[in-house]
Amino acid sequence: MSRLLAGWDGLDPALRWLLRINLVALTTATTLLAAAYFLGFKHTAVEIDLGVMATSIVIMLVTPPLCRRYGATAAIVGLTLSSLIFAIGGTWATPNLSPLTALLTMVPLLVGFPYLSRRWIRALMVVAVIGSASVAALGEWRRVDNLNDSWWVNAVVVAASLPAGVVIVVYLVRDAYVRLRDQADELADSRTRIVAVADAARRSLERDLHDGAQQRLLAISVTVERARKELLAGRHDGAARLLDQVAVDNREVLVELRELARGIYPPLLAERGLVAALQATARRAAVPVTLDVADVERHTQQVEAAAYFCILEAMTNAAKHAGAGELLVVLRGRPHLTFRVTDNGRGFDPARVTRGGLEGMAARMEAAGGTLVLDAAPGRGTTVVGEFPVLDAVG
Repeated sequence: MSRLLAGWDGLDPALRWLLRINLVALTTATTLLAAAYFLGFKHTAVEIDLGVMATSIVIMLVTPPLCRRYGATAAIVGLTLSSLIFAIGGTWATPNLSPLTALLTMVPLLVGFPYLSRRWIRALMVVAVIGSASVAALGEWRRVDNLNDSWWVNAVVVAASLPAGVVIVVYLVRDAYVRLRDQADELADSRTRIVAVADAARRSLERDLHDGAQQRLLAISVTVERARKELLAGRHDGAARLLDQVAVDNREVLVELRELARGIYPPLLAERGLVAALQATARRAAVPVTLDVADVERHTQQVEAAAYFCILEAMTNAAKHAGAGELLVVLRGRPHLTFRVTDNGRGFDPARVTRGGLEGMAARMEAAGGTLVLDAAPGRGTTVVGEFPVLDAVG
């Protein structure tokens, strides 16, 4: 059986376990009902329910091979067909099941919501509304025809089928609660990391200004004062030399402030996008950079900023700490936005270094809806991979 269901292995763990639980519940209910039938509870309603459940199981078993190609969509389409057959057939045979079978028509929508596109979700909404109403109407119509002395048959069918449906619904509710709780915890952790990263960035900017531009400006003011004294003393050549030094220092301060401004948010990134900003950064890099770009369009400011600054951080780390001789930056826009920064430096053991900068990169990516993966080892360089989900291009 495990080989038969291997196609589900590539699905999200929560969806995979839900499908398995649904299959186990259906199989258990079918087994119990078959046992009751062979023990003497023979009736047309029981036979119909057995046929419906067996068909639902077959449909579920057909989906794993299709999931290898179509992913979660195939699994949920199979679940939808299985639920509809079970709902209609079960209601026809046993009208007392109509509250449960009406609920089952909504299960595919609840299951598929995190995994399907909007078009599929709208289709499942139609299935849930029309299906539940139709099953309820069918149950009321059939209920009158089934009020007879064989009430015990309905009791047997309900007793065998109801637990399976309840298990599925309970699992759905539990899974939804667990997902919401985990997302809330992740959001709280993410906010904490973002605040910590922002504080660290402010402290770094303060140090850069204090140790760089501020010290240079103080030096310029001292040089200007010396030049003034030279002029007052009539030593014009000395004053001219000092003023020339002021001009040189002033240009260097301007360059440094421009670099700091680029580190905060480069104007080129806002005006022309991620590719143009990376091209400009690659030209100024301390080590040779090969930039490989394909199919990249404009995205939101948050996404472009996350990608740019994580790539910039990876390039800076490679130049400062890895002793890299060259860098390869790969940027792809299809099927979704991804980047990869690879250096040929000395590498390192991620478990033995302070991860402050890496945690800041990961937090920035998470805030923009992306993920970051680090691949590093001593002696074989470092690769940083960032990936965003399917995003709508802008502009």
